[in-house]
Amino acid sequence: MLTLFAKILKVLNSEASPWQIGWAIGLGLLAGLLPFGFLTLLILLIVCLFTINLSTFLLVWGVCSGLMFIFGDALEALTWQYAQQPGLLQLLASTETLQLLHLHHTLVLGAFVLGLLLLLPIAWLGSLLVTQYRLRVMSKLQKLRIVQMLNATKLVQLYQKLN
Repeated sequence: MLTLFAKILKVLNSEASPWQIGWAIGLGLLAGLLPFGFLTLLILLIVCLFTINLSTFLLVWGVCSGLMFIFGDALEALTWQYAQQPGLLQLLASTETLQLLHLHHTLVLGAFVLGLLLLLPIAWLGSLLVTQYRLRVMSKLQKLRIVQMLNATKLVQLYQKLN
């Protein structure tokens, strides 16, 4: 647990742009909501092609995948209620691209729509929170006496050299 907290602080204190971290949070949420399939592989391709913080993406992906075990049935039931329109069912079943993306499954469709709705607000909120952390909290943490003492130890200096 402490190593996870240390990695989160390392990402927040790094030189990465707040938008890189924000998009990592948003895309990690989208990938975590979806069951593993072709859409998830497309999201991984996007993460690899653009400069997005990979460790934040993997952390959020894991957390959101765990949450989908809890809330997946409710999301599927909600999607099932709205996906009963014959025109939508015909479109999803007849289009080969949508079948390849598995959007004719109610869980995938609901998770994809929910993830797309949350993608921009979560990415914006994540970048805003990282910016606020760096402006307000990080400088105060560096001034604390215990942090200065820990940074002066040889173990921390050795750890920073290795990274």
